[in-house]
Amino acid sequence: MPEVVRGPPQHGYQPHRQDRVAAETAPPAMTTDRRSSRLEPSPIELIDRSKKVEFEFNGRLIHAYAGDTIGSALYASGVRIFSRSFKYHRVRGMLCVSGNCPNCLMTVDGVPNVRACIRRVEQGMKVKGQNAWPGLERDLFSIIDRFRWALPIGFYYKGLYRPRALWDFSASLIRRLAGLGSVNLDAEEHRAEHRSYAHADVAVVGGGVAGMSAALEAASNGARVTLVDDQPTLGGKFWYGSRHEIVNINDREFAAPEAGQALAVRVTEHDRIDVLSDSTVFGHYEGNLLGVRTPHGIVHLRGRHVIVATGAQEVPLTFERNDLSGVMLSTGIRRLINLYGVKPGNSALVVTTNDEAYYSALDMLEAGMRIVALADTRPEFRRDLDAATTLKSMGVLILPNYAMVRAEGTRTVIGGIVGEIGPNGTTGNERQFDCDTIAMSGGFQPSSALLHQAGATFMRDFDVDADIPVDLPEYVHAAGDVTAIHDPNVSALQGRLAGIEASSAIRPSANDTERSTIKQSLRESISSYRRRVLITPAPVDLAAGPRQFVCYCEDVLAKDVVQGVDEGFRDVQMLKRYSTVTMGPCQGKMCHKRFAEILSQETDTPLTEVGSTTSRPPVQPLTLGELAGPMHMAFKRTPIHQRHLQANAKMAESGGWHRPHSYGDPQEEAKAVRQSVGIIDVGTLGKLDVQGKDAPELLDFVYTHRFSDLRPGRVRYSVLTGDNGTIMDDGTVARLADDHYYVTTSTANVETVEQWFQWWMADREMRAYVTNVTSGYSVINIAGPNARATLSKLTDIDLSPSKFRYMRVKRGDVAGVPAILLKIGFVGESGWEVHCPAEYGEHMWDALLSAGEEFDIRPFGVEAQRILRLEKMHIIPSQDTDLLTTPFDVGADWVVKFDKGDFVGAGGLRLARDQEDRDKLVGFVMSDGVVPHDGDSVVDEENWPIGRITSSRLSPTMGKGFGYARVPAHLADEGETIRIWTEGSAHDATVTLRPFYDPEGKRLRE
Repeated sequence: MPEVVRGPPQHGYQPHRQDRVAAETAPPAMTTDRRSSRLEPSPIELIDRSKKVEFEFNGRLIHAYAGDTIGSALYASGVRIFSRSFKYHRVRGMLCVSGNCPNCLMTVDGVPNVRACIRRVEQGMKVKGQNAWPGLERDLFSIIDRFRWALPIGFYYKGLYRPRALWDFSASLIRRLAGLGSVNLDAEEHRAEHRSYAHADVAVVGGGVAGMSAALEAASNGARVTLVDDQPTLGGKFWYGSRHEIVNINDREFAAPEAGQALAVRVTEHDRIDVLSDSTVFGHYEGNLLGVRTPHGIVHLRGRHVIVATGAQEVPLTFERNDLSGVMLSTGIRRLINLYGVKPGNSALVVTTNDEAYYSALDMLEAGMRIVALADTRPEFRRDLDAATTLKSMGVLILPNYAMVRAEGTRTVIGGIVGEIGPNGTTGNERQFDCDTIAMSGGFQPSSALLHQAGATFMRDFDVDADIPVDLPEYVHAAGDVTAIHDPNVSALQGRLAGIEASSAIRPSANDTERSTIKQSLRESISSYRRRVLITPAPVDLAAGPRQFVCYCEDVLAKDVVQGVDEGFRDVQMLKRYSTVTMGPCQGKMCHKRFAEILSQETDTPLTEVGSTTSRPPVQPLTLGELAGPMHMAFKRTPIHQRHLQANAKMAESGGWHRPHSYGDPQEEAKAVRQSVGIIDVGTLGKLDVQGKDAPELLDFVYTHRFSDLRPGRVRYSVLTGDNGTIMDDGTVARLADDHYYVTTSTANVETVEQWFQWWMADREMRAYVTNVTSGYSVINIAGPNARATLSKLTDIDLSPSKFRYMRVKRGDVAGVPAILLKIGFVGESGWEVHCPAEYGEHMWDALLSAGEEFDIRPFGVEAQRILRLEKMHIIPSQDTDLLTTPFDVGADWVVKFDKGDFVGAGGLRLARDQEDRDKLVGFVMSDGVVPHDGDSVVDEENWPIGRITSSRLSPTMGKGFGYARVPAHLADEGETIRIWTEGSAHDATVTLRPFYDPEGKRLRE
């Protein structure tokens, strides 16, 4: 029998009592412990104690600090019951503190199944428990636990399928009683529609020592690197390590937190590394495409090479009542202590199969907890482990060759029993300890889901008690704990080697000597690790009790797995589906290792042949809103888009484009154009280049105006109509040569107009070429009294009124760039549209702003443009028109030329011309200070709708509300009074048929 190692008595421990009363007869434990409180501040903690946050949990006000998670704040406030289990409604508390288990699932602000242990607190958030009635403290459905003997796996398949009515009733009842959170169907719709696309030479997944070493090596070799980490701070497991843990990296010794921090500083300061923190890679897809969920939306990241350094997650032990509140993973306890400054309890029983729990025990001692004993399944005391000798010197009772038998308590832990491991894996010589916390470590399971999805093959390595990757796909690399080697120096070397190999394939400049040196050091370090590592698989003693949970997500017990095997489900995939193990929220992160071990034991099948369940995306759960796309609408951006963002423009969607709505106050922007000079990016305009022998005939046929007689160098406005004569679009046509026209269309309709042209060309066999050049040109409109003085600084073209008249076009250089200049006035001021190659768009924008500095030039957005064009009574198709509007209805009779021969819409227009009772588009000015809204109704004396407002704004020139209204013909006279219903009442307005600003058009021609 192994020696029981006992240290000096300075620390002390709770001696076992042979005649102790059974824990189940003890009084129920309180679910809040006011003695558990915050620890003294730590330099590595994530919370900001200067910023307090309050939120509500089940109606109770909880105090927290900025940086707290919901789970850490609740634990610090004494809450111990976090959820109720899926099937039996058993009490569940914190377990992993890393988002890998189901114990902390809660409903937050109406969103179900939020992982409270990793969701940071926000002021005023409302948090509720779920899957319990009437509440977590007293859940009436917990009575199901008493009848678990009648609810084995697959019970519904065996006893509820006949008669059919019983199945329908039972299925509905089971779904109500079991499950997780409930979706609020009345909640406000939220769609996480933000999408971005990124490319990297090397994409690194994981921000631990291996991931950071790989990123630094690849970036130093010239590669562009993107590093993705699911934690708010880089550092991996060293992020929550303690000063007691000394690690060796590249032949240098560091305390664990210092090692992570030193590498993190280098990574964040490297100009070739982009870091996505708080971001989860949820899937690896064909072609090294990674799906990444970030706080700002989904990123599609494609890397030429992908380095997977996702580490490993600690897994629980299987023993009787291993799901009680107070049973926690040792790494979860370290996170609570070191990251959030929370004392997990007062006394702890530590049970482990590896070295990790020894460091957790040191952290617990430093936090003021008492270690009643440390039970280690390995047969001998770890004399070569500094943490073990330190604990021994502090008086901690260390029990080699002991395993956990059962936890004591009904709702929360009040004690634990360990037993000596016998030859056949059973336990005896039991010892009992009083405690309120059980810290367990059942070993580590590599977080290899992404490698599985990439197509890697694995082999069981009994030295490290894990499956290790042995054959990786091309362009995919693995480094760190995901290879099941838990040594910081090995992780750093693996990361460096992966970084060199990935970047060398892209930029062959790595030093072969350095690579050989790293490989040699890596072989020696791995060999050293294998010589000293000792991991003993924890025994599963089925005789210890019936409540040994293998899968916390689905409430699957060890006896359930055994029963499934006895019923013939001996294949890992079949048994998974029958028992539902690994099918819950954790997707096997907590249960697959123990599940495979029990299956191997019960079927006498070597673990090498048991295999594993299939890993599929997503690795972590996603909401449907995150997966939903933006209605498949791809937004377009102009070549000057970045300049608008730099100017803090408020962006808006318009016709499928992202455009500046405003740069500040739209009223002030409009005044700047009227009083001095302004510029606007109108690169969104559709632009068609029309050339060929029949180009004049084509334009005459599709437009209402005549263009065959338009002289080169001139511009003409017209509209496009459908077969019935209603307006499809409008725009300008500039003639550059006898057989060459330059056509502009409205923002949203260029593709439609292009197809319209092509349709009629084919029908009439015209010889012309129509080319969509919208993306090839950047267009800037400069307008205002000082527009000429500004533009003259940048060009040799004579811009004087006599040489460059209104509705003319010229070619020449502007700011050293070849450009097409159109003198037109959509905003009602003298101005020019400058059309230049798209690649010079930013240059032209900067040059115009610089040239106009002495005139206080200002950029203006779409909103100011709409105000200005409305004052000039220029229409916008689809806003001021509808599917029944003709040119005659908007006062554009002059653009219809019936004397030019047949054209599209001629028949419909002739009918419309003779209909005197058609509704008309008219201008209006409000009689009071009210400004109507677009879409408000024009009403009669009895307040019945008879028309509608198509456009309405506040005029900076008149200081009144004004706009366009569609009204019956009898109200479409100058000076007529109409009534507009807005804000719940009718208001008078006066009709006008003349432009509100510069009705004679003198400013346009200056």
